[in-house]
Amino acid sequence: MSSTTEATAYDPCSGCEMPCSKHASYPPEIAKEIDQGKMVGSVEKHRRHLCIGQSIPSSQWPSDIKDIHGDYVAELTRVLKEKKDGIGYAVKLTSASVVTTATTTADNPSQIADLYLFPDQIKIANVHIEQIEQVVQTLFVEDQSIIKIKDKNKTIEEQLKENNNLPSFDDNIICERLEGVWLLVCCHYQRDQRCGVIGPMIVDEIEKYVREADLSDKVHWLKVSHLEKNEFKIPINIMSSLYLA
Repeated sequence: MSSTTEATAYDPCSGCEMPCSKHASYPPEIAKEIDQGKMVGSVEKHRRHLCIGQSIPSSQWPSDIKDIHGDYVAELTRVLKEKKDGIGYAVKLTSASVVTTATTTADNPSQIADLYLFPDQIKIANVHIEQIEQVVQTLFVEDQSIIKIKDKNKTIEEQLKENNNLPSFDDNIICERLEGVWLLVCCHYQRDQRCGVIGPMIVDEIEKYVREADLSDKVHWLKVSHLEKNEFKIPINIMSSLYLA
């Protein structure tokens, strides 16, 4: 019988999409690298968070997501930068590993993405790379969403409780509200191995809990790219109807 003081053994490769020798162990000394100071002021301020959902495993993301094959992220970054004066605030941009839906068999998956926007909690599906400028103009410059970020008279919480109209785009783009609580878990291995190992393990535990507690309609999650500054390494962000970016 094992001693009660004996450390519980965990499989460090649990949840990994591509188990390999790099994940053979999770060195305890990594904890020594984590800054235990305050996180206040450590993250760049932004008013909205846009997740670019594509069918690319998080283990295949390069260190800089702008280098992802297909130039989708690079193009979105370019358009946001070009229109930053008209937008008037910072937009957090991350990749998300999801299963996307293409409108035709001829569609190139690297040229299409499903966009998840917070704190609006909406999904804009099937956005082609050539439609990025239209989406950015509508959402961020014209502020056409269920939340009017530039509205100084109502809070985000108040606007989310209202039955505001979803933004309108081309016919092939599908827009819908995201209900419940959304957990964004950093699984960006090439940016930081700690997130690349711990992130998928967290997702596994979330999936298990949600399934056992029958909360599939209330709790959702996305595997996303880098979220916070390296020294803190808390690879999870929580979005809900009361989330303030």
